[in-house]
Amino acid sequence: MHPVLIDLGRLKIYSYGFMLSLSFLVGIILAARRAGRRGIDSEIIYDLSIILVLGAVIGSRGLYILTHRDNFSNLVDIVAIWQGGATYYGGLILAIAGAVVYLRIKKVPFFRVADITAPSIAAGVFLTRIGCFMSGCCFGNATSCPTGVVFPPGSPAGHYHAGVPIHPTQLYSSLYGLVIFLILMFIDRKDHFDGFLFSWLCILYGAARFTVDFFRFYEDSAIVAGGLTDNQVISIVLILFGAAFLAFGRAKAARGS
Repeated sequence: MHPVLIDLGRLKIYSYGFMLSLSFLVGIILAARRAGRRGIDSEIIYDLSIILVLGAVIGSRGLYILTHRDNFSNLVDIVAIWQGGATYYGGLILAIAGAVVYLRIKKVPFFRVADITAPSIAAGVFLTRIGCFMSGCCFGNATSCPTGVVFPPGSPAGHYHAGVPIHPTQLYSSLYGLVIFLILMFIDRKDHFDGFLFSWLCILYGAARFTVDFFRFYEDSAIVAGGLTDNQVISIVLILFGAAFLAFGRAKAARGS
């Protein structure tokens, strides 16, 4: 693939790092433009974005390292996130935790802001997973399907599956990120209770991630209960949370009407 997007000698711009940065930029701008409709000052979104970016980067890298320990032998490998290698749920969890603390201090409703940023999160998945594909990380298992892709030997995917077609799970993930983004923007045309959009993000992303993980390659350390991956277990929790909050919110709205 193309792990290095631009090579100027000592200066290299990596595909994954570029797409990750682009996803943050697009997400922040989109959320800031959507904030006014829900009565939130866009400055809150800009300030919050710093916490979200740090949480997303540190959390996603940290969980990836924990579940791919055999791939890291020194400090340079650990911090080189621009070369690819991140687990989405780690970033999501840490970013949400940071957002809860910040918004509580600012006395701003968390779920209202969560609805504002939900489409941005989906758009981020769409863009960042393209970077994963270009870097050759987050790849799938061997396949004979027409969608199979052979990655070059120098890539992480090519190292584990030399000359063998594999599922381009990065592109599967990018596609469902785009689909979820479009669905969220469509259902957001009407007013709903706070947390409605975020609940659907949890349900849709959890279901999509759970499904794609059946085609994705994982080391043995990432396999947990019942042969499921750690990310699939988190996906189930996310789906249940989204469904429960959706039911709670609808019941509360019905009582208030």
